[in-house]
Amino acid sequence: MSERIDDVTKPVRGATQRPTPRWVGWFLIVTPSLAAAGPLWGAGPWTSFRVAAAVLFLTAAWDWWRFQDRSRTFFTALGLGLAFQVSGLVALAWSKPPAGSAWNELLAVGLMFALAAALVQLYRTAETVLTIARGWLYMAVLVEAVGLWELVTGRHLSNYHLAADRQGTPGWTDIAGLFGTPSRLAGVLVAAALVMAVGWSLEHDRRLRWAYLAVCVPMPYLLWRTGSTLGLLLFLVVCVCWLAVYSWGRRVGIAALAVVVVALPQGRAFLVAVAEQVGSLFGGTTSASFTGGDAFNLLRDGAVLLVRSTWLGVGPAGFPHAMTTRSTPYFTHGVVTPHSAVVEVASQYGISMFVLVTLAGIGLVKWAVDRLRRTARQPLRGAPRIVAMWTLVATLMWPWLGMLGPTYLDQSVAALFVATIAMWARHIERPLGRRVRPSEAELRNLATAPPTPPDKER
Repeated sequence: MSERIDDVTKPVRGATQRPTPRWVGWFLIVTPSLAAAGPLWGAGPWTSFRVAAAVLFLTAAWDWWRFQDRSRTFFTALGLGLAFQVSGLVALAWSKPPAGSAWNELLAVGLMFALAAALVQLYRTAETVLTIARGWLYMAVLVEAVGLWELVTGRHLSNYHLAADRQGTPGWTDIAGLFGTPSRLAGVLVAAALVMAVGWSLEHDRRLRWAYLAVCVPMPYLLWRTGSTLGLLLFLVVCVCWLAVYSWGRRVGIAALAVVVVALPQGRAFLVAVAEQVGSLFGGTTSASFTGGDAFNLLRDGAVLLVRSTWLGVGPAGFPHAMTTRSTPYFTHGVVTPHSAVVEVASQYGISMFVLVTLAGIGLVKWAVDRLRRTARQPLRGAPRIVAMWTLVATLMWPWLGMLGPTYLDQSVAALFVATIAMWARHIERPLGRRVRPSEAELRNLATAPPTPPDKER
């Protein structure tokens, strides 16, 4: 190899693996924290995370040009990104939403799939999956530190969704961390819990391994303080799946978790809140400011807007504009943002993108199930299976995870999560990693083998 092992990213070392410069490994670890900071670090649309995503994409483009890898995951990520841009431009020309927000979302979506393609191309082995998990771990520590600061001081950052003069009104005590809106913080915590489960299984540093579990301990309370019932419910699903990985968890852990939820007053209040949200779907009354009924009506309004746009979509970031400028048949208590990634994609980018995203999700589920079936005799906690298992869980949860926040496609952590799932898919595609292949020039310049001495006569 032209690069020494010492020049290879530390978590991805191995003589048989294609080398990655050390700075790329550190960049991968830092990128999740940049995603959490979002618009707080940067100038205008060019946040530090978007700059990092662009740098990683250019690095991946050079890596692809050098090695000419053929990966279905890589070309799928590029194809989806290109399809989003084309559909977005068509919907923008047809429906004419506000241009400023539309171009900003097109940039965000483009960088989302550029980052996905970058992580797929820069993948080497399960150690690369671990590198990203470590980055998520440090990001979770940062996010929880800001959330605890809010709880201790009673203050919020400047991007909080309520103005300072609203202090003391209902909702002011809900924490939002770095993300402005409490539901977005809930979505980030649930996504981080998914990645922590993968990191826990792959981590080989015993001192660091317990950090993945420790960082999940305060998550239920932080989710409670965001006021997100759906976030708590999804976190509970992650906990059940995590326990199901182990035989003791299936026998004892899940039952113990159910007892804890029922025994705690907060757990019983959570169950009541879930019942209220489900009841609101059928027209029941609830004191919650945003209910499941509102989310369902937003979905139906999104379908109406899609049909009215001749199935082309109301354009990037056009859902709020369409909700405020056009009459819609379903009442949402003044909420005009989609509150669902599925609604956002379908209503804004048209039926074609909805079908493509659905097919990509179905394909990812099939890949994960096939990998689990082919490796049925191996331990579930091993790298060949655990990534497939959590990819399956994350893909099935994504429609509900995408409901945690007013919007999805323009969020940095959402882009990071999609890119992380894409890299997991790359691991499922080729779990043994990308092996070094000698170039044609190296083969031509091989030293001539010494002549074989003739056999001596006996």
